[in-house]
Amino acid sequence: MKKKQVKAEKIELKSGERIDDLLIDNLELIQHPDHFCFSLDAVLLANFINPSSGSEVLDLGTGTGIIPHLMQAKYELNKICGIDIQPQMIDMAKRSARYNGLIEELDFLELDLKDALDHFGTETFDYIVSNPPYLKENSGQVSPKESIAIARHELKSKLEDVVKTSNQLVKYGGKVAYVYRIQRLNELMSLMEKYNLTCKRMRMVHSTIDSPADLVLVEAKKGGGTNLEVLPPLFIYDHEGNYTTEINEIYNVEE
Repeated sequence: MKKKQVKAEKIELKSGERIDDLLIDNLELIQHPDHFCFSLDAVLLANFINPSSGSEVLDLGTGTGIIPHLMQAKYELNKICGIDIQPQMIDMAKRSARYNGLIEELDFLELDLKDALDHFGTETFDYIVSNPPYLKENSGQVSPKESIAIARHELKSKLEDVVKTSNQLVKYGGKVAYVYRIQRLNELMSLMEKYNLTCKRMRMVHSTIDSPADLVLVEAKKGGGTNLEVLPPLFIYDHEGNYTTEINEIYNVEE
């Protein structure tokens, strides 16, 4: 385990904000209930990925920066950048990075996904991650809170935008990883094939051992071969409704 972070400065919370313990390396994250707060999905993705040491990583739609914070704690990476179209989210992510003493390791930018290629240039990153909006624009109940609606529904960017941008920004031979709804797996796989991202690892996520999969974790390689490794399923809850041993281990909770 890497050495625990030492707080660089006193945290400054704005009205309505809270600070959540990430349960690793003494890290904490600023969040606001009126904006999209991170869920287990992002934690599972940060645990699933497999970047090489020294990689430069980009998180598309970073929100409050949960995935970059967890990644720098878990892996030896050169630099991690997170982008998001929502200024309030980037503001919280930047202040969290300062508070956690990670301004050299983490960089957060307010940037529209559609402008990312012009900003960064072609094939800039070794590894790209994303937890894209799960729902199509006109499906399901849209939250009245704009920030949450943008995170959950394809209001500002569609799944194809995420996959296309991943292809543009990841180096040839580099990798991308997503967590996504199982109901749209066919669409995700089709888009990855369209943009030369070959799925190399996959893991289904189930609420319980008796329930069908809800989510899927995928890792793809740009210009990869045809081999696919399907990992054992991941179960979130046991029969008593408690987190399984594996989920507690991911959260660094001792049973």
